[in-house]
Amino acid sequence: MLGVLLGRFICGFLCPFGWLQDLLHKVPTKKFSTKKLKPLTYIKYAVLLLAVVLLPVLIVNDLGMGDPYFCKYICPQGVLEGALPLSAVNEGIRLALGKLFSWKLVVLISVVVLSVLFYRPFCKWICPLGAFYALFNKVSLFGMKVDEHKCVSCGKCAKVCKMDVDVTKTPNSTECIRCGKCISACPTDAVSFQYGFGMLGKTVDENAKIENKTNKKETKEEL
Repeated sequence: MLGVLLGRFICGFLCPFGWLQDLLHKVPTKKFSTKKLKPLTYIKYAVLLLAVVLLPVLIVNDLGMGDPYFCKYICPQGVLEGALPLSAVNEGIRLALGKLFSWKLVVLISVVVLSVLFYRPFCKWICPLGAFYALFNKVSLFGMKVDEHKCVSCGKCAKVCKMDVDVTKTPNSTECIRCGKCISACPTDAVSFQYGFGMLGKTVDENAKIENKTNKKETKEEL
């Protein structure tokens, strides 16, 4: 339901780990572009298929239950938000930590370092939830719209996009997190958010114009 309503807007504004990556990327150091690393964006779909769907279904215990493989072996959020703070205040938990914690800590440190150098690497390359919401980006009620009559092809929207999306070519790209930076960068206000399907997918101004034309036409017919 959230995917249909918002698409990857959730990644841009609601995900706490995405927010953490944004903060880490503000650390003053040399930054690297991910434009030449676009093939890596397909990894998250493989993670979604294998670690979230197939492995828990195919590999089960005596009770017929599968492990949450992504959460258990890949996702660093559990270590950051759970294991580290709990082990810091509980000696029993510290003594129980083993190889799995060490592996997850390595994953967390790697993501932190990459987040300083690259913009949102976990969101772009690994996160299966981002992959899931990305599947809805082209059909979600909340999306992006480009007015071709206003667009002057200056390329400023593409330059400012840290998710490597050219909104003029693919306004509802699966990588777009609806951050709105392209809207702010556009000098002619050609880029805007859109809401709904079909008629509802037009901007508020366009709906008002259509309604006015319809009213005028009905008035003429009555006369």
